[in-house]
Amino acid sequence: MGTDTEAHRLIAEHRRIWEQKPALRRIYKEEFFSRLLSFCQRGRVSVEVGAGPGFLKEILPDLISTDVVQCPWLDVVADAQCLPFKTASVTNLVGLDVLHHFETPLTFLAEAKRILTTEGRLILVEPWVTPFSYFIYRYLHQEDCDLSARPLEGKAIRFASVKKAFDGNQAIPYLLFGPRTLTKTLEFVPGFKPLAIEPFCLFAYMLSFGFKRINLLPEALYEVVAGFERRTLPLWRSAAALRALLVLERQAV
Repeated sequence: MGTDTEAHRLIAEHRRIWEQKPALRRIYKEEFFSRLLSFCQRGRVSVEVGAGPGFLKEILPDLISTDVVQCPWLDVVADAQCLPFKTASVTNLVGLDVLHHFETPLTFLAEAKRILTTEGRLILVEPWVTPFSYFIYRYLHQEDCDLSARPLEGKAIRFASVKKAFDGNQAIPYLLFGPRTLTKTLEFVPGFKPLAIEPFCLFAYMLSFGFKRINLLPEALYEVVAGFERRTLPLWRSAAALRALLVLERQAV
């Protein structure tokens, strides 16, 4: 009960900050959500894991939103590592900042493969490790960023003595889908084809301070900063990107 109470407190805080930061809302809608939705196949069954505050469902009302913590706007309460959907019943499985919270990420990937139809897609936006982002995540963020973790060994990722819903290791997506490990990860979940691994995100999100109460990005400056970020992305993508779009497509057996 205590862990659920803490999760509800954090979700409520995120919803309050969301309402107070118009620039943050634009970052999510124009950078994060737009990337997720650009790979979704329309008119099909779409499921979101780790829906948390429920922001994506506001844009895509037909989305089946799920999370492990009960909230009024959710459609299903479920652990994403054991989803209550039939085999080959989902066309789009989407998530934002969710993979790095799982104790056994390979279990989630196997579950995603199970419920996706042929040519169904797993579409994620996750933290990404670059020389610059590692410093931010390792020393200036409340979540861990431990590159010594071994998610490909199939063992549970070490968190606190009692895993809380918001505990995470932000290195996990890179350790699974980085250039040195992508091939190995796909060997563990054969049948997935990578469609996109695209690092992005830097100036606007950093100035907004995300879901912290401080904000250095007034809405009036958002378009200038975001435009500069988009134009210069090729220059800093590999050295400084904070997040990555990850898209895997389920292939016919």
